[in-house]
Amino acid sequence: MSDRIELQDPGPPGVVTLGRYRYSYAHDVLDAHSHPGCVEVCYLARGRQRYRLGDRVYQLTGGDQFVTLPGEQHDSAGEPEDKGVLYWLIVRVDDSPLLYLDSARRRQLSRALLGIPSRQFRAHPDARFLLDDAIAQLTGPPTELALLQAAMSLGQFLVRTVTASAADQARPVSAVVERSRQYVAEHLGEPITVPMLSQAAGLSPARLHAQFRQELGMPPGEFVLRSKIEHARALLIETELPVTEIAHSLGFASTQYFATAFKRLTRTTPTAYRRG
Repeated sequence: MSDRIELQDPGPPGVVTLGRYRYSYAHDVLDAHSHPGCVEVCYLARGRQRYRLGDRVYQLTGGDQFVTLPGEQHDSAGEPEDKGVLYWLIVRVDDSPLLYLDSARRRQLSRALLGIPSRQFRAHPDARFLLDDAIAQLTGPPTELALLQAAMSLGQFLVRTVTASAADQARPVSAVVERSRQYVAEHLGEPITVPMLSQAAGLSPARLHAQFRQELGMPPGEFVLRSKIEHARALLIETELPVTEIAHSLGFASTQYFATAFKRLTRTTPTAYRRG
């Protein structure tokens, strides 16, 4: 089940685009593009996503934000838009009106956005609530009060984006999650269950699930599958092993299940990926 909402020029002054996708499988590659005169703020609520800006590739996981400045060309580094939940907000930072702010506050917020010190950082805990509220207001009955409420929520979101970036919080990874990741790396060729991981980590399955959600933005089973597919991608490029052998070497019960999982996460088949 997947859905996507993209609101072009939704009403609050200076808001060019507000969008959200909720994907249960990988979608198309995001082509190179830019936003002259605008700042784009992305918030990945759940899942993983890759962005390329210049010669640097940013790997986002659930709870991360990513910001591009006016005219900066960016894309998804040849990778599909991944499964998960992602929001994006594009706002003007020139002399145009912005969110009903007076000229002094508009300039202050625009300067703060243009001076963001980190392009990738941990979002404020209220980020998803504020964006969902704005989308709800803008997709409901079109009243002036709804526009004002949406503008207030988006203004709070942008201010908290600036403060979160300034804090430049590093993603915390606990010893428990690190032990689990190491276990997965050392047992990629075996079937790995969540109970096996929880035993290796010394936590109950429920607690491990919550820990992975909090720190990596995905459940442990999803992390295991993604780790196997990532290793499969390397084997497809770096070796001439048959697809069937790669599938079996990574503990997949069948080549068909391997191919299905590979396509869901990469938007292509193992054979097509090897051909490039």
